[in-house]
Amino acid sequence: MSDLQAALSVFLDAYLARPELVSRQRGWSPTIALRATDTPSVVTVRFVDGRPQVERVEESPTLVVSSDERMLCDVLRLVRSPNEPYLFGELTVQGREADFVRLDYIATELCPS
Repeated sequence: MSDLQAALSVFLDAYLARPELVSRQRGWSPTIALRATDTPSVVTVRFVDGRPQVERVEESPTLVVSSDERMLCDVLRLVRSPNEPYLFGELTVQGREADFVRLDYIATELCPS
């Protein structure tokens, strides 16, 4: 398991541990790719009705989040909020704004600081 995959597992475990947060995401079904800009690492997770699907994702992502691997891992491990890196261009997002806003909301809810 790569560092990025392990970090995604931390994020998804924290998300699933908050059933009220998961239930507020009903109807949300994006496929999200997290791509490291400094390594070949990429992880993809598909949400179906707000619930992450852990099987291998074969479809094209609807949202792509890119940054260096360390930054992505820090955000996924809930060590760092994605807001500041996004504002300073260290973390970029391609895809529907509504999906990014929802993902940002979830990350902000889970991040302790």
